[in-house]
Amino acid sequence: MVKRFIAAAALAGLALFPSAASAQVGFGFHFGDEPRDFAPRLPMCLTDRQIRDAIAQRGYTNIALNVPNGRKIQVRATQDGWVYLIDFDFCGDDIRGLKRLRPAQ
Repeated sequence: MVKRFIAAAALAGLALFPSAASAQVGFGFHFGDEPRDFAPRLPMCLTDRQIRDAIAQRGYTNIALNVPNGRKIQVRATQDGWVYLIDFDFCGDDIRGLKRLRPAQ
């Protein structure tokens, strides 16, 4: 009886704590101390056309814009045979994140 109680208490305790696998998920904590954080902002944020031009100047084609979220927008674009998802700061004209999704068709 006591062993069952201890086993049940141990299982309940494990359910309260996050697993080791979920602890490996990175959220990229950001403290505002990277060099790009000190770059001056543009006087006005870029329009959709200017965002497309800025991404194209970086060598991307087949550019598709998502809905803006604050100062950032997600952009899907193709370069060197791959499709990328780009997190773009359209008020700072800066790529904040880049993820290769799949081969282009």
